[in-house]
Amino acid sequence: MNDTFTINDFQRLMKNTLFLILFTQISFSCNGQDNKVTQNTYSQKLEYGLKGTVKEVTQYTCIIKDGKIPPDKSAHVGKSTMTFDNEGNAIEIKRAWNFGTPETSSEFKQKYSGTGKNITFKEISNSHGNVEEINHRFVWSDDYSYSIVSEKTNPHINMVTLDKNYRLIKYIAKNVDKIESIEEIETIYKDDKIQEIKSKITENIDGKMEVSYQIQVMQNFDINGNPTVIYAYKDINKQKVAAVLYKDYTYY
Repeated sequence: MNDTFTINDFQRLMKNTLFLILFTQISFSCNGQDNKVTQNTYSQKLEYGLKGTVKEVTQYTCIIKDGKIPPDKSAHVGKSTMTFDNEGNAIEIKRAWNFGTPETSSEFKQKYSGTGKNITFKEISNSHGNVEEINHRFVWSDDYSYSIVSEKTNPHINMVTLDKNYRLIKYIAKNVDKIESIEEIETIYKDDKIQEIKSKITENIDGKMEVSYQIQVMQNFDINGNPTVIYAYKDINKQKVAAVLYKDYTYY
């Protein structure tokens, strides 16, 4: 298992662009236990686990080189920005990845419409100069489970399971009836704040199911309790930091 977030990791993510939604979603999901849902009203801000009246959050992904922790976000390879309305509904998500070559540079944007559980979004991707636009919608099977469905004839279905507080706990990517990947998320709390997020990833690679892990450990928080620095590991024992996530927030 590699101990850094590499170009190969990036290329694997590119196999299913909606997996990038999950990658960002897990990274943004860093809320404490004290922020409980007081009414049966879903919003994406709840799902992403953000505290306070968040208007925008930007995440910078910095990989580890030569075993050194990057001192700031200037050398980031990935940047993700989410904006919300004042009720917590997502307005737009933008992502950009750049590992230094055209083949490893991509941009993605999701423009959202609707409120609560009635959500649609247009995904605009620019990968290797190829621009594509696809419309998607959320299809709920019960109060805490939905699928992300493309308007096109597309065999890929992405299934999301939430807990009773609308936090992400499972994500399944399927191609017709074939499971391509399963992401299982465990959140660990301490002193009413998130301490760790453990993700077990099971992927179908060349017909063989392979298991890997991503562990996120919170390092610093802002005054609202949202994390500003996160160490990411690719091994369950957290032997080496693979990446550092820096976050900036603006509030209403």
